[in-house]
Amino acid sequence: MNKAKRRDWDTKTSLQLIDEFRLQEVLWNPTNQYYFSKNKKHDAWCHLAKQFDTDIEEVKLKIQSIQGSYRREKAKVKKSLGTGKGANEIFRSSWYGYDAMSFLKERDDPRPTINSENVSFRI
Repeated sequence: MNKAKRRDWDTKTSLQLIDEFRLQEVLWNPTNQYYFSKNKKHDAWCHLAKQFDTDIEEVKLKIQSIQGSYRREKAKVKKSLGTGKGANEIFRSSWYGYDAMSFLKERDDPRPTINSENVSFRI
């Protein structure tokens, strides 16, 4: 059985991974035309694994960890934006990946909805 190559994910390497992940929109952007293509996603994961000289599972685990950290930091910021708070009371994340992961903010924002009560159809 092959042992997986373990990678040392220091801050610099993690930021490089975030940059490369951002370029692989098929992995994170639901509006990408290939978002639901398992083959395209597999190819993107393979590309990342090869680029960082590790296996797919290692890259996926690191991305999951980074996304979890980003969600946690984003929740802290959102919680600090409550009413009655002064500008100096707003939480500012010091996590190294927060700004680099900001491309996911748009993905997580609610999309506009259509009121189906006002839609009419002609036959």
